[in-house]
Amino acid sequence: MAERLRIDAHEAKRRIDAGDAIVLDVVAPGVWEELDVAVPGALRIAPPEIERRYRELPREKAVVAYCT
Repeated sequence: MAERLRIDAHEAKRRIDAGDAIVLDVVAPGVWEELDVAVPGALRIAPPEIERRYRELPREKAVVAYCT
């Protein structure tokens, strides 16, 4: 299993800007349509779908997960 660690927003931005990480938005299904907030380029996978869709996550990059 990959190492899990917590990083602050500045470190997350640095890694994303450098191309070393992707953003994973794990907001609940049905909520996306109600929100006017999104991170450009974020991969959106609802929590119930993560086990089925985890192969979409790049293995060579860190994943910065957040919930809008």
